[in-house]
Amino acid sequence: MIVPPRIKEMKDPVKLVRSGIFALNNKKWKKAVRKFELALNDEEIQNNAIVWANYGIALTNLKQLSRALSAFSTAVQIDSKNDAFWLKKGLVEYQLELYREAEKSFNRAVKLNKTNDEIPILISRSLQKQEEFKKAIKVLESARKKFPNSAKIPIELARIWEDQEQGEKSVAVLHKALKETNHPDPGLLLGQILLDDQEYEKAIDIYSLVLERFPDSYHAQYGIGVGYHATKKYQKALDNYRSVIAKYRSTKPPQSLYINIARVLREMKRPKEAIDALFRAKKLGKPSLEISTLLADLYIDTNRPDRAKLSLEDSIQMNKTNPVLRYYLGMTYIQLESFSEAKRCFKQSIELDSSFQESKIQLARLAIREKKYQEAYSIVSEIVKVDPNHLTAKRLTAQLAFDLRDFRRTIDLIQPMVEKDPSQIKDLEMLLNAWLVLSQPEKAHKFMDELLEVDKGLRTQLKSIAFFDQFLNK
Repeated sequence: MIVPPRIKEMKDPVKLVRSGIFALNNKKWKKAVRKFELALNDEEIQNNAIVWANYGIALTNLKQLSRALSAFSTAVQIDSKNDAFWLKKGLVEYQLELYREAEKSFNRAVKLNKTNDEIPILISRSLQKQEEFKKAIKVLESARKKFPNSAKIPIELARIWEDQEQGEKSVAVLHKALKETNHPDPGLLLGQILLDDQEYEKAIDIYSLVLERFPDSYHAQYGIGVGYHATKKYQKALDNYRSVIAKYRSTKPPQSLYINIARVLREMKRPKEAIDALFRAKKLGKPSLEISTLLADLYIDTNRPDRAKLSLEDSIQMNKTNPVLRYYLGMTYIQLESFSEAKRCFKQSIELDSSFQESKIQLARLAIREKKYQEAYSIVSEIVKVDPNHLTAKRLTAQLAFDLRDFRRTIDLIQPMVEKDPSQIKDLEMLLNAWLVLSQPEKAHKFMDELLEVDKGLRTQLKSIAFFDQFLNK
């Protein structure tokens, strides 16, 4: 009887191993596991450490970590002098949170392979998980001497110092590595740390140093742009962002780069160019909430509410639970003079977040527009109860109280605001008017006298306003 080729292969353990390796190389993990399991039924194959290790790799990729650990454990029992087997075993133990066992496996690996600078990092991470930070630091400092050109080791050491809230040591490690290693990564991390700490000038200096040593580093060029952007040096930021685009040459730059360019152009009052940059960003990746929202802002700024509406509707489709988007859509409908639609959007915003005060303010303004003063007063009074420091709500409540002839309420709300900032002339006029309507001119004049005594420049500011003549020319 002739055995069909497929069945014949199934009976040949060597061919099964080859098929398993082929499946492994093609990332067909389940097939690889099946082939290796069949092959391991053979006694001779059972003594082959490489087959057990490959079996473990396939199981690891299937997230069957306990079985993978068993396979790697068998591999190191058969061949205890293979550093790769110990390394794989340690990585699985680390994923299983068996940190002490992982540390031991990594230590075995480092004894067998003294040229791999990643193994000391893995030992250090295992120690960190056991909260043995001093030992972790000692391992890395020792490794730095063995691998003086490694960029990875000082980066790992710097991260530990950051976690230990010893930023100055982190900075020192990265400074040293930037000078000694032939890799930009330590400098890039240092620049990012300085940006996060809002030390923008220092960050620019570090990124400039990286760029001097590694002229093709678009990350360093980008970092310089971010530093200038944060310090409001918009032209320099724009120049650096555009230099990043040039460094990408034939490859696509990141979407975030064009978003940042749009933000800078908006600050520079160049909204049309900003909109063009956002359309470029759209072409570089999936539509994002950030792009749609920024586009809407720019369209509102340029009095194109119809375009803003379309952009915000796209944003809402991406994030239906964001109250801010409904608020902006409401503001867009106000520009379009669709006031009922605006009201609907503000109410939806409040339904999504009952503490979203700005939508309530807009509902109050719409109520005022409809001459529903009591309704508007109720809305803003409630905001003031919840947030006594909300100045817009306090000012609007005071004005509505005045319109509803509750002048004492107006005085209670507005007097502290005027005392704190007398330059708000409308607030001052409202306060004085409230006293005059209550037939208390002496209080109004006394308050003005005290205010003019404290703020010498206020008299000049008020001279051009007819209402204040009675207080300036006694």
